[in-house]
Amino acid sequence: MSEEIDKKAAEWLNRTMGVRRRVSPRIAEAFRDADDIVVDTPVGRVQAWRLGEGPAVMLVHGWEDDHALWGPLIGAFQQMGRAVIALDLPGHGVTESEDSTQEGGMLAVQAVAKELGPIDAIVGHSFGCAVTGMALANGLDAERAVFIAAPINSRVEPKGRTDEERAVFERAMQMYEERFGRKLGGRFDFVSVAPTMTAKALFVHSVDDDQCPVGPVQDVVELWPGAEILLADGLGHRLIAQDADVLTQIVEFVEGFPPR
Repeated sequence: MSEEIDKKAAEWLNRTMGVRRRVSPRIAEAFRDADDIVVDTPVGRVQAWRLGEGPAVMLVHGWEDDHALWGPLIGAFQQMGRAVIALDLPGHGVTESEDSTQEGGMLAVQAVAKELGPIDAIVGHSFGCAVTGMALANGLDAERAVFIAAPINSRVEPKGRTDEERAVFERAMQMYEERFGRKLGGRFDFVSVAPTMTAKALFVHSVDDDQCPVGPVQDVVELWPGAEILLADGLGHRLIAQDADVLTQIVEFVEGFPPR
């Protein structure tokens, strides 16, 4: 039975952290002539880029994606003269790491912000929203935060666990600690921390997003002091992070322009 538990625990851990990476990692056009910056973090060396001077907006991509997602948004911020920082999260793009968890992403974001900052705003997409929220809840200093297609209902522990499921989960947590030398924390819970957050927040969501339903996002907006929501339709889960009109409104929010 112990061997079977070990096998299932290893499979669970691999599913949780298993990132399908591109055969040829991409580089955003805006960064092709920029210096490659490698930042040492608690989860290994992370590839990052910075453009411009002064306080920057930091861009955090989603699961099985990379910084190239942000090509259009980088261009929009450049037109405003805004400095930009982007990174490939651990285990994504050109950043190699065995720890691709939300917690690992948080540690990478914190380290890159410290090394390449200051930052005064941060934008996340999908999985990157949870990483961003976790970083803000654990001391990352940003005045404004944008969450695009945020996954609100994410849990590490399965609901309604049987005795075997509980044993598999507990063994997986032990394996993680043995491999990385630290405990695996729970995934970011927007609902529980929203009332305590201080960054001015904008949640951006397409109502036809079938990966992350909009209902829970609206609930979080009500709990987050002063949060705003920007709803679109027909853009799904990923295109909303590259739609020209949506990006214009994100830039306006980050720059502190009055709402439309």
